[in-house]
Amino acid sequence: MCEDRQAYILRRTSLFTLSPFILYPMSHHEYAPLGRLAPLKMALVPTFAGMLKYMGPGIVWAGLAQGSGELIWWPYLTAKYGEVFLGLLIPASLMQYWVNVEIARYTITTGETAMTGFSRISRGYAMLLWIGVFLENIWFGAYATAGGAALAELTGLPGGWTPRGQALFWAYTMIGVYLGALFVGRVIYVIIERLTMVVVVVTIAGMVFAVFQEPVLEAAGGFFTALLTPDFEKPANWDPEDLSTVLTAIVFAGAGGFGQLFLSYWMRDKGVGMALYMGRVTNPLRASAEVITSTGYVFADTEENRRAYTGFMRYLKIETIIGIALNFTTTLIMCWLAWALLRPEGIIPKGWELAVVQSAFFEVSWGAVGKSLFLLVAAAFLCDAWLQCTDGFSRMQADFVYSNFPRSHRYHFRSVYFFFVGVFTVLTTVTLPLAEPGQLIIIRGVIAFMAMALFCPGLIYLNYVLLPRVFPSWVKPHPLHRALMFLVTAIYVGGAIWYVVVRLGG
Repeated sequence: MCEDRQAYILRRTSLFTLSPFILYPMSHHEYAPLGRLAPLKMALVPTFAGMLKYMGPGIVWAGLAQGSGELIWWPYLTAKYGEVFLGLLIPASLMQYWVNVEIARYTITTGETAMTGFSRISRGYAMLLWIGVFLENIWFGAYATAGGAALAELTGLPGGWTPRGQALFWAYTMIGVYLGALFVGRVIYVIIERLTMVVVVVTIAGMVFAVFQEPVLEAAGGFFTALLTPDFEKPANWDPEDLSTVLTAIVFAGAGGFGQLFLSYWMRDKGVGMALYMGRVTNPLRASAEVITSTGYVFADTEENRRAYTGFMRYLKIETIIGIALNFTTTLIMCWLAWALLRPEGIIPKGWELAVVQSAFFEVSWGAVGKSLFLLVAAAFLCDAWLQCTDGFSRMQADFVYSNFPRSHRYHFRSVYFFFVGVFTVLTTVTLPLAEPGQLIIIRGVIAFMAMALFCPGLIYLNYVLLPRVFPSWVKPHPLHRALMFLVTAIYVGGAIWYVVVRLGG
């Protein structure tokens, strides 16, 4: 573990001794049994160091969320169906808030990730989620393909190749570039955060500039009227195949599916709350391995702990609002541009050009330069999502293995993480050429919606039932917050059941 983090932990708690390998409680009275895994260890809640120190995970989440729903499917639905589905945008975005808070709440409270928490509930339940993570994320290479299509349109290279071949060439190239980026800095999360910050800032700045085009401003009245006064009547041009697209757009009004759980890992490596004691994944070429424990912590009912914990929870709410606001703003602008520029011309993104036809957003005012700018932004947008998903997928897989198979502790967590980075890279590169990117993303989107219905009840059980058994009563959230989380969970579960019934019924 890095010296500064070691020193901090030693200063903050007198209950532990620190060996080169693990933190040991000094007596059995300082354990708190929780679920089926090893007991939690007693520690003090770290001092809350201010909002700015911890900002980042919510923005990384927003960067991941901006990969498909915002850039592809919401503009697609707006261009094709006009106002019909716009009314879903606001509630679909707002539902993400309660899910994100509950995911991060468990990590801030225990230091563990949500996946470890699910393993505490039941190995069978965690195994089901683990399998779902594989099924959902093997299709994620489609984001790199869509980004590759944008670069192919921009460069026209390789010359003489088909659009499909060019898109795949650039997809594989960008995967190599972003994979190499993991080995640039010392701490993997810091690399991801900095790259995402750049992509998010550039993307939002470009979209805001695009809004100040005359055709877009002229369409503002009609667009915002449709947004705020939704009309859910079945459109005359409705295509039943778009049912999966609608489901995909709803769940990808955020990171969606198991990608939502990646927030837990980024919070942990940021050192928020009790996660400060857990260790981070470092670059083997630039830094020594930090101690990463598989068991989290519990804290006593003291005023000092309560004050520090309250600070972290206040931060969590603000961080979550910022991430969702960034994501919603991006989606809103993309839909507005599609309403003003694509819909009147009957242009609908599809096939290998999902992220190409939107270049009209910038081309209207700035010509070829604007088109090139948008294509670069789209490529960065989509390929960046591949990197974030690679990181999150690998963390989740390593976490599951570490929590449920003690023999894996013979290897450092970092080694297991990079093993799964390799596995994910192979899986996504193999699935890239199997279908058009839109088809692959929709497959992932449907699985992602089912995932939300599967793990949201687990979050409720973890935070509202399991944690109150060993933590102070003030850790439990406000009854109104709990009621809204129950409502959001019911919507995801009900939507998943409805979709299956509709599909089975033809």
